[in-house]
Amino acid sequence: MRRFRLTPLRLAAVIAFASFASVGVAYAATLGLGSNRLHAWSQTLTKGSCNPPTVLDTYVSQATPNTNVGNAPPTLLVSGTAGAQSYTFVRFDLSSCSLPTTAGADTATLTLTVTAAGRDKISIFPVTSSWDPTTLTWNGLGGLSVGTTATATQPVNTAKAFSFTVTGDVDAAIKAGALWGWEIQDTSGTATTVISSTTNPPSLSISYEK
Repeated sequence: MRRFRLTPLRLAAVIAFASFASVGVAYAATLGLGSNRLHAWSQTLTKGSCNPPTVLDTYVSQATPNTNVGNAPPTLLVSGTAGAQSYTFVRFDLSSCSLPTTAGADTATLTLTVTAAGRDKISIFPVTSSWDPTTLTWNGLGGLSVGTTATATQPVNTAKAFSFTVTGDVDAAIKAGALWGWEIQDTSGTATTVISSTTNPPSLSISYEK
């Protein structure tokens, strides 16, 4: 009987073959495990757009802290004058868009038509609690919940329509089930900016998916 002699060359060949076989088994096992975890499904997303028609707007003045100017005055004021600041508030009714809380805003744009420019920067801050334009006053601002970080800021240096991107605010409002709008401030100077309320009222344009 011929005896098998394990030479260094044969030993290397055996090790190489064993390694290849081990990798092959592991690869096959991995494929089998992965195949067991594969899932397939489909989901239809509906995309659309909405322009909420109902707008509530007003402004409050530090100079007349207990005065309410009511809903939809002819013009809205934003002023940075020390001791006589004015903040404007705008709000839209999201229910007209019939969006479920699982929907999401792809884009949302707030448009304000400036009729007299103060050449300062104005900033948009999200309001996250209820307010009524027929009762709101400067002294009543303490009861409001307003974001401390501006959603958008830009210089207003001419009389025209200005657009502000508010997608994140609207997306959060859809998921919360209510949109309480925005507080608009002068954040760079002491000028007064006049915004149209009736002829070209503030508008909100939303593109969404649900």
